[in-house]
Amino acid sequence: MNIKELTALLTDSSESFQNHKFIPWWTDDYENYIYPYDIFEREMISEAEACLEKCDTEALLAPTGCFGLTLFHLLVIHNFYEPVKKMLCDGRITAENVDLADHRGHGLTPFLLACSRGNLAMVRLLLDHGADASLWDERGMNAYHFLAYPRYSAPEHADNGPDLALNFESLERSVEQKGEIARLLTCDINKKENNGLTPLELLLSKEYSASYTWPLTEIFLEKGAKTDYVDEAGNTLLMMAIRHGHKTATLRLIEHCPELINTANKKGVTPLLHSIDFRNQPLYLALLDHGATPVPDNEMELFPLSQITGNAFAGVQETDRDALAMALYMTEKLIGQLDPDDDEIGEITYILHNALISDSNAHVLDCCQNAGIDFTMPIYYHGESLCLRDECLRPAFGINTLKKLVELGVDMNKAVTNGQTPAIILASMEQSSDESYFEEAAKLFSRESMEQTDNQGETAIHLAAENGHTTMLKVMLEKGVNVNLTEDAPAEAGTSPLHLACANGHVDVVKLLMDAGADDTVKTINGETPAHLALSRKRYGKEFNITQRKEILSLLKNLDIPREDGKTPFLLLDYTTGELLSLFLERGVNVNHADNTGMTALMSADKDMIKLLLRAGADLTMADNAGNTALHHALSRGSEEDARFLIRKGADYNRPNNHGETPVQIAVENGLDTVLELMTDIR
Repeated sequence: MNIKELTALLTDSSESFQNHKFIPWWTDDYENYIYPYDIFEREMISEAEACLEKCDTEALLAPTGCFGLTLFHLLVIHNFYEPVKKMLCDGRITAENVDLADHRGHGLTPFLLACSRGNLAMVRLLLDHGADASLWDERGMNAYHFLAYPRYSAPEHADNGPDLALNFESLERSVEQKGEIARLLTCDINKKENNGLTPLELLLSKEYSASYTWPLTEIFLEKGAKTDYVDEAGNTLLMMAIRHGHKTATLRLIEHCPELINTANKKGVTPLLHSIDFRNQPLYLALLDHGATPVPDNEMELFPLSQITGNAFAGVQETDRDALAMALYMTEKLIGQLDPDDDEIGEITYILHNALISDSNAHVLDCCQNAGIDFTMPIYYHGESLCLRDECLRPAFGINTLKKLVELGVDMNKAVTNGQTPAIILASMEQSSDESYFEEAAKLFSRESMEQTDNQGETAIHLAAENGHTTMLKVMLEKGVNVNLTEDAPAEAGTSPLHLACANGHVDVVKLLMDAGADDTVKTINGETPAHLALSRKRYGKEFNITQRKEILSLLKNLDIPREDGKTPFLLLDYTTGELLSLFLERGVNVNHADNTGMTALMSADKDMIKLLLRAGADLTMADNAGNTALHHALSRGSEEDARFLIRKGADYNRPNNHGETPVQIAVENGLDTVLELMTDIR
């Protein structure tokens, strides 16, 4: 790439919304960015930076494109921060030309364009190198105007020409940077552009822009913006904000300008009447709270305040937080009507879902803290025992909610209801496609809270193993949680995390626990080892297949320990798990081990298993406590095929059991003629 090619690429990007790209100037997960094709690829950025190393002042300041911008303007617009910084530092761009406007007389300086993008770092960089923040363009718009209205169409292009390209999601992502820029500026907050509008008036005259301007009204007011403007229809700034959907601006004007609250426009519509007409319940209540005159015979029928508040949060989005201020206002109003020492404080749980889903900074928790609410106070609400802290423990609310609770000093380790600590509550949740939440959450909890048993005798490490939270378990083990901790009654006493991982088919968890020193000889109160559970338990609602069982058994060291009834894991093999037989044989288990009733594996095996067992040394002559051999059992279950094979392998068909019954007699009684024909030496 050379300078000519780079200039052409950036010029096209600046003049075409379809081809517009940029380098982000905010922190985010760009891999999951909604429009990844709007971001310059790293390879292109590297090529451009290498090319710009050799670019001289003349090339940087030459005009290009229909707006007459220079390459330096284009680098600022597209956020080539490092190259711009180098040019300013090495003297290619000096204090004399840092404010060079475009070559078409539009008055577009690099600084004004940086403000239009809401690029705080670029604004600071330009100010540090002498940029004049008091300049304005040919429309009479200064830096405040550019923050309020970032779009630009040259007058000669206003009807049919291109706008200077913008990416509106980038404006929304960096909206708070606009607020910081506004605080930095010292130019005239009440300067009027060519149509006679100040920055605040211009801001509130526009629809569909609140998502990328919402912090500005409060800052403009703090800086002394005048509020006496009235448009041709008689609308005050408050009515303009309401009509054009500027929710944050509406609330700030209500709070700062009481003289606007009851002012009607030329049609006689006041802010309160507008809220009634459009069924805007939060606005209606906020206006009444600040002195709006009620309308006789025209009062709004209201939902419960908790519902109004919850609905207000539903309007808050990740990239449009303009509705957040009003939602928080309603939250404070709701909390103000509740007694913090009464169970009615549980009303707050009604709004938590929408509030925490929509606001990653969890400002609703600040409202609770400021009101003196105890997050761990037990509450009995709508027939359920709960506490506000535990109601915040949902993966959907994000890890920032938990971090906010920690920041507010909330105890994240003690149990409040049912003996459950936050660690236990989270570990009890089902496995997620994104386990990072559980991993990060575990870092916030103490080792003791993850070893504490709840009212069911379960601990966080057991539940994490049961539900397959591998990364959460890794954090627990790093914190020193006992890998061989056992459950207490009413849970199945003696159960270790390894038991539960094996029982639920979590191969990764089994490997993690074994590597951490888990003891696979530990027995439950019923005498079962982890290997027993890997064979005997079923995962309700989920498939637990042979491959999983095989992988788990391969990770275990001990496969031949009997439980209380004398059965080893080997004896639990049946027609559904017969494929595992070879694994047990390779591990050298005792094929002739008998359980407490004298049963061996051979006695319950089908022909295919019988073949493998005999090759491994199974004893045909062994009998159970009732004197029944493998042949007795095959005949008793009517399996002629198994019986014929055993006879051919030398099974004694004349041997009586403890009741004097021989295999011959069983074959006769059951009419098994194909077996009888092989019994040629009946005695």
